[in-house]
Amino acid sequence: MESTLLEILINIFTRTGKIYLGVLVGYLFIVSPLRKYKKGFVDVTMNILTPILIFVSILQVEGSSEAIFPALASVFVTLAGIFLPKIMARGRPVKPAELCTAAFPNALNFPFPLIFALSPSSLGAAGIFLVVQIILRNTIGLWISGVEFTHSNLRDIAKFPPIWSVALGIIARISMGKQIRVNLSTANNAIVYWMVEIGIFATLMTLGFGIHRPNIDHLIPYIRVGLTRFVITPVLFFALLLPFRISTVVMVAMIVQVMAPPAVYNGIYAEKFDLDTNLTSNTIVLLTLLALILVPVEFFLLEFYFL
Repeated sequence: MESTLLEILINIFTRTGKIYLGVLVGYLFIVSPLRKYKKGFVDVTMNILTPILIFVSILQVEGSSEAIFPALASVFVTLAGIFLPKIMARGRPVKPAELCTAAFPNALNFPFPLIFALSPSSLGAAGIFLVVQIILRNTIGLWISGVEFTHSNLRDIAKFPPIWSVALGIIARISMGKQIRVNLSTANNAIVYWMVEIGIFATLMTLGFGIHRPNIDHLIPYIRVGLTRFVITPVLFFALLLPFRISTVVMVAMIVQVMAPPAVYNGIYAEKFDLDTNLTSNTIVLLTLLALILVPVEFFLLEFYFL
């Protein structure tokens, strides 16, 4: 038993270290003279590396009867994020920026490195959660933001590279079935493996770009979003799952994604659609920092109970 516990602790230390290293490198990048290349780095990450991650992730999706659970998890998280802050506000107005940060978790940049470190085979289930989140973020999310579905807005959405990678991934997955499925843990796929590793590290670096001192002017919204993201939503969702027998592969993905901090992309949407960027960015940074601090605890629970 001591040997097993020691192995668990070593795995937690190693995997958590990779997460912190990526974020630290991003922070050092942004405070150094290299920060002048930030836009180019973000553009490459957003338009090339992120679509590759999404495409490969969709190829991991297996058409099993359990595929419905990560899809339902994604929908549940968004609906909870829309209604729980309003319930906690007790009739007081809640800004759309707060609802967006509560309703749309970081389904890619933050959870994928953790899931990949814990169980590469869980990326398929994570991909389902991600695809549903992308759809919800660009439909319900725009409605929350007060955006009208004009031809101009729809054209902008259609040009977003991750959207294209989702469409191409789904087409490839359906048309070629299991023949195209990529096993990331196999040495024969070294090129794909390292492309994914580089993409994940780059996305972790972008988290480091946003680290700065949080503003406490929005303390109550911070608390409401934090309770929604890390406490109430996970407890409610996993309580609903108790009657079902779900495989470890699917559970690992859902636990990490349901408990993820707000999506970094919420900041981009806030800028584009004139939401409260101060509230949005500070909420993302504060809760991402909190989530990073809790990573070792999350790894320990997942390792001890599910892996």
